[in-house]
Amino acid sequence: IPAIILGVYGFIFYILDIDQWNTTAGNVFRGLSMAAMFVLFVYLIMLVSNQFPYGVIALFALFQPIWLLSVKTFIYKSTETRIYLNWLSGPLFLAAFLTIIGFVVWVSSDYVNQWNQVTKVMAAEHTECSPNFSNYPNCMSADGFGGACFRANELVYPPVLVFEDNCEYTCVHIYDGCANGFVLWSGPILMSLSMIFLGSFCTFLRTEGANETEIFNFGKIWIFVLCILWASASLAGTAAGVTTSLATLTLASLVGSAIFMTASYSKEQKENSTKAVVDRLRAKYSNSLDYLRGAFIVTSLPLIAVYFFLNMVNQFFRKSGLNPIAQPAKEDDSDRASLLTVTGKKQMNRMKSWDTVRVVTIAIYWGIFYMGMQVVVSNLTVVFLSWLIDATADFGLVAVSGILCGVGVAMFLLPPVPGVPVYLTLGIVLAAQGYETLGWMGAISYATAVGLVLKLFSSAMQQKLIGEQLSHKVKVRQFVSVNSSLMKSMRIVLGEKGLSIPKVAILIGGPDWPTSVLCGIMRLDLAQIILGTTPIVFLIFPTCLTGALMFMSSLETDNGNPVYPWAGSVTTVTASLTAMVQFGSMLVAAYYLEQTATRRSAEAKALGDDEEVKAADEKDEYVNKCYHDVTRWGIVPTLWKSVLLASLASIISSCYLVQFFSDLCFVPHSLTDSIEENLDGSVANMFLPVGWVAVGLFTLSIVLLGLFSRWGKRMAKQLVNADSPDYIEDPGIFC
Repeated sequence: IPAIILGVYGFIFYILDIDQWNTTAGNVFRGLSMAAMFVLFVYLIMLVSNQFPYGVIALFALFQPIWLLSVKTFIYKSTETRIYLNWLSGPLFLAAFLTIIGFVVWVSSDYVNQWNQVTKVMAAEHTECSPNFSNYPNCMSADGFGGACFRANELVYPPVLVFEDNCEYTCVHIYDGCANGFVLWSGPILMSLSMIFLGSFCTFLRTEGANETEIFNFGKIWIFVLCILWASASLAGTAAGVTTSLATLTLASLVGSAIFMTASYSKEQKENSTKAVVDRLRAKYSNSLDYLRGAFIVTSLPLIAVYFFLNMVNQFFRKSGLNPIAQPAKEDDSDRASLLTVTGKKQMNRMKSWDTVRVVTIAIYWGIFYMGMQVVVSNLTVVFLSWLIDATADFGLVAVSGILCGVGVAMFLLPPVPGVPVYLTLGIVLAAQGYETLGWMGAISYATAVGLVLKLFSSAMQQKLIGEQLSHKVKVRQFVSVNSSLMKSMRIVLGEKGLSIPKVAILIGGPDWPTSVLCGIMRLDLAQIILGTTPIVFLIFPTCLTGALMFMSSLETDNGNPVYPWAGSVTTVTASLTAMVQFGSMLVAAYYLEQTATRRSAEAKALGDDEEVKAADEKDEYVNKCYHDVTRWGIVPTLWKSVLLASLASIISSCYLVQFFSDLCFVPHSLTDSIEENLDGSVANMFLPVGWVAVGLFTLSIVLLGLFSRWGKRMAKQLVNADSPDYIEDPGIFC
């Protein structure tokens, strides 16, 4: 009911133009209405917190800036908002640090304050979370009441799990979908991260400098912050709740920081800054804006459709005269009122001016990339490595080390596979094989050393055997844009001798395969690249430690209880640390590349262009123009328009299914799970019916895009081979 009320009220608020009521009474009514909607929204989040527990953390990230701005309003009235916000960085960092310290002390003080399988079951029982028996039908109790075949006995200390006869330990996975307990337990850590994000933003928000410059800095910072979604996807195999937590917290913190940014400017400053930013974007990044438009389309097309529908309803009320204080239905008397409002019409015309085929094609590629990360990295890679862990369980340490090195090198040579799952596997397997002879710290150190050698050896292979061999091919150098300012900046930074923060950040923060191969294509000195890559040990160690802790948390006593109950708690902390190290290096790498491109532009220009690539670019420029000409949306035949739009619809549907209905698409599977027990011995069982639908739509989208691209290239080739440049002037030839 609250959701319906909120939806109806928001609908009325929009179509009656309440946001534009500028009289005194209108302002009061609008303020009260927005306050009521906000309270109702919070109430709704609380009501659905059992099904969507991460909403509470998102509320904290949103409440925090609102509360701090309220303090400014009532206590620091005379202080300029931007100065006040700049003051907040120190207190926010201090509060985050003290919260983390308090959390560590609290977790260490008592067994029941830790997070492990026993306390997870206790939390699920206390919150009355419904167990998921669909994937574990044999885990239902024999008492006939529909409960689980095990329970947490809290009458003893420490609490233990009690299993019925024939009830397997894997049945604890029926509570894997119960995130309520984890959110409550990890709340202090997540809140601390939110304060760190907000404190970092306040640090950069200075009182000096042009407004549009600060907005650009804000955009750059949060574009990089979204890279944490890739970092957390690498940790999907930990089953520690890190992926969803970081994704939710990141997006909520983005909104919270936007609130701070908005509050720091007056209305006039906002309008002027927005215009300056738009003009600068068009002047500097006109060739790259289509990539942002494509990302916008693939993520928001359903919302765009809903927005324009509501816009038409709004226009209907404006034209009908039912609302005497509504905004005008047309811009001036000479303008003809359309189905859309004046603003909606401008927005629609702006979208129509885009290169539709290019934007839609890029949108499809964004969707393909996302599905590849979600299916290949987050699922299939984890399943393969879990099988490898099972298969090598009975081997000796030396034999296992050799097998993992061979498999690790092979995986590093695959472009989409990141290094983190490989390091996690090393931590699990080598710790399991070596802790009896080397001890836990010795086994973890050994796994870290193997991981470092594996990474350096793979990087050398990628650079020498792939990158340098491909560097002789003009098409390859052209594909990676060796003449671009970005590649020249990368060449300057990586070409420096010794260790430096920019060099190390790029080599560690960049994706494994592309970074090493690019070093080979640019024919950089191998010894210097290996030296710059060595600090990756600071990423490998916490990752191997996380893997070892995962194995330790899976060890159980004869009665099915954990041998190391504290390992689950520490796993979550170290997994978060791994994600932050990986993301931090990505952020620093992007920052220094931007700085190099800006401050050392003269040095980059002095490097000169690759003449062969430059000639190839000039030659391909006409071919690309021909492809653009023959795929102008106005002359593309209806059949091929339908093919491209069907491809877009398929990939969007696939991405939405995987993103919002992941539990219906895949069976949860971590590195320590057994394929035999968790997936009934078949990898195909990881895909639920909805998952197969998503994969089918994904495949269909690729096929349809391939057909359209093939048609477009064939038409472009005909145009290139035509004798007359006027060949394009007859659109009928493409029908």
